[in-house]
Amino acid sequence: MSCAKTLLAIGLAFCAPLAGAAGPGPSWPGDKPIRLIVPYPAGGNADMIGRVFARALGDRLGQTFIVDNRPGAGGSIGTGIAAKAEPDGHTLLLGDIATHAINRLSMPNLPYDAQRDFVPVARLTSVSLLLVATPKTGFKTAGDFIAYAKAHPGKLSYATGGIGTPSQLAMEMLRGAAGIDLLAVPYKGSAPALNDVASGQVDVMIDGAAAPLVKGGKLDLLAVTADRSPAFPDTPTLAEAGLPGFRFASWHGVFAPRGTPPAVVDALAAAIAEAARDEGLCRQFQEQGIALDTRAGAAFASFLDEQRESIETLARERGLRLAQ
Repeated sequence: MSCAKTLLAIGLAFCAPLAGAAGPGPSWPGDKPIRLIVPYPAGGNADMIGRVFARALGDRLGQTFIVDNRPGAGGSIGTGIAAKAEPDGHTLLLGDIATHAINRLSMPNLPYDAQRDFVPVARLTSVSLLLVATPKTGFKTAGDFIAYAKAHPGKLSYATGGIGTPSQLAMEMLRGAAGIDLLAVPYKGSAPALNDVASGQVDVMIDGAAAPLVKGGKLDLLAVTADRSPAFPDTPTLAEAGLPGFRFASWHGVFAPRGTPPAVVDALAAAIAEAARDEGLCRQFQEQGIALDTRAGAAFASFLDEQRESIETLARERGLRLAQ
């Protein structure tokens, strides 16, 4: 089955082959390279997504793109740098659910305002997180895990990548939906947390970076948190596994500093939409369990508003203290 057909089967239709080669892009203001700030370290999902789209946009717009990794403080350092950049079309940001929906609740002294300081250009991805367990538990399905947790309140532990991370918020949503009591074990990042789940020091975790350990047989995949994953199409969603309406998806998107010329924003959004129709690019993301969702303009802005509201509601209902 082709990449396009596979994603269409799970409700996404962004991967039809390109009808023809891209023409030259519009004239850009100035002749400097375009810098795409990725506020996370090299080697992770965000870095990969940024580099793939930087190449694709460079080809389509006839511009030189440079990926600039500025990690630290949950993405807030790089995002703050992007917010203060000249709005001349030569600086962009690869933002995500943390930088534009979570950090304002977890970091009271952010060096930027996600709504005031940025123009949303286009959403790029939708990422279902993976509910995984150490093989030592013997759980093979989400039902196994939930049934055991209900029968043994407080006995199971769950890892998170830290306070205020998508891994924590997704598990808190699951705890509330399923009515289960688990012991939280926060880490400073997903990598050490996943390693400890794989070794059996912690029982379960929800995270978007677990795919390599699942494929390597180090973790058992029980369910996914939103749409079925392109990398694991036979694994049910939590909604399918007995929690109707459950949905938690991470995402990435391109943002520009407020004041960036509208013509530049429009050209970028059009190039992103065109890139997302390339079957080779689509397949590259599919292998990593990442689906493309390239909504732009008012649709992306509306999505961001919904994200902020839903995360505020989740934190309030679960009594979460996210401030660090």
